[in-house]
Amino acid sequence: MTSKRNEREQLRRARKEKRSQAPELSRANAGQQDIHKRILIVGEGVNTEPSYFDKFRVPGVKVVAKGLGEGTRKLVNDVESVRADEERKQGVPFDEIWVAFDKDSFNDFEQAIREANDKGYQVAYSNQAIEYWFILHFKDHQGSAMPRTEYAKALNELLKPYGISYDPDAKEITEELFDVLLKNLQTAFDRACRIYANKRDRGCPTEESVTTIFQLVHAITGIITTEEKRALAQKELSMKKAGVVKKGRGK
Repeated sequence: MTSKRNEREQLRRARKEKRSQAPELSRANAGQQDIHKRILIVGEGVNTEPSYFDKFRVPGVKVVAKGLGEGTRKLVNDVESVRADEERKQGVPFDEIWVAFDKDSFNDFEQAIREANDKGYQVAYSNQAIEYWFILHFKDHQGSAMPRTEYAKALNELLKPYGISYDPDAKEITEELFDVLLKNLQTAFDRACRIYANKRDRGCPTEESVTTIFQLVHAITGIITTEEKRALAQKELSMKKAGVVKKGRGK
């Protein structure tokens, strides 16, 4: 019995360590496993956020995404009722509460971000819209202004080589589209992180065009930037070399 418990404990530790190192994502069903992180996402879009975030499969992570069809401050104000309702259904509290919304034409965008933070929620915002995040999977945009009316056309042009399209009316992330997005996730993550960092360092973190969806994706998947991966690899290499040197000196 003790041996089996040790094996289970080792397995749990291995899963936790794997996730902390940005695991390889899969569309396969994660199956039944220990859940160590529960994330509630309350999104602006009825279809977009749920159809996107619900498709992530990460061992040990439970994602519940709800779309209310509301924007900015109204959305933020309704999060608590959604949280309470979902926690009653789940029977356990969420570890993280995220609000996802777009700037669109709302004038209370900045205030909504502040109010969400004051309530203890984390915010995944996009200026102007979440489609900008999808575009970054295929185009190295530098963060200049880009009207949201052009998003769908630009995204569909970028999707032509893959033989799929994005319906701007349905605003749903299909299985086929998600698979393509997943394959380009690292690229989008690096680009979104860089754009946000540049704007943040200039004191304008919400300036068009920008998205912090990458922060929510990190919370779900543990993904880190390519630069951070290289730094970790270099650190591990240095530690290995130091270990060899120490071993040699001990002879």
